[in-house]
Amino acid sequence: MAGGNFHDRADEAALLYVVRHEELDALKIGVVGEASREARLRAHTRRGWITEIAIAFETGHQALQAERAVLGFLRECGATDRLSPRRMPQGGYTETVAHAHLVDLDSDLLVAIAQAAGRIVRGANSRLYQWVRNYLAAIEAVQELIDEGHKELAKQHLDILLKAGREMRRRLEPSERNDVPLSARPIAGLRLGWPRTTVESTETVQSSSAASAPRPHGR
Repeated sequence: MAGGNFHDRADEAALLYVVRHEELDALKIGVVGEASREARLRAHTRRGWITEIAIAFETGHQALQAERAVLGFLRECGATDRLSPRRMPQGGYTETVAHAHLVDLDSDLLVAIAQAAGRIVRGANSRLYQWVRNYLAAIEAVQELIDEGHKELAKQHLDILLKAGREMRRRLEPSERNDVPLSARPIAGLRLGWPRTTVESTETVQSSSAASAPRPHGR
């Protein structure tokens, strides 16, 4: 992972990269901001590392999420050995795998793991995925209202949900432009901004829905 003030710019575009070093029998995964890409990869190249792939992400938070997923998978599989700091004067030794051939890990396999992690992270951070999660959570909240006997209030919110669902379907039609933003805000607003009521159980439903809302990723 790139050092310095990368975390201060984690909202900017970033890359997840894989490099290998033949003489050290080592592999490395790392993260770098798009603006620092050339300098960071050159620093590795000067030390004998070869870049295998660089995967682009909209934000550094997403790149870091993918990096953590890959490293966690490797460590859980037993690939826990890493290079010493003196072998990585340019920094980043904590994201290396030493003695890679002993755990039957080559650059092609690590690239495939990184690509899989990147694909899932990008999908999980898509607007459509977040919208669907919020929509389903709102439906569960409506069901709780019905189960507790607040059918009139549930009907009001269900009408709003149905309208939002029809709008989403319209946006997904082939005739619609692909760049129309799919914001989760209308559904989140529904769940968090229902009309206040004197029924105590309804407030409980609202609170539980808010707790289930997705949180921003990153560290």
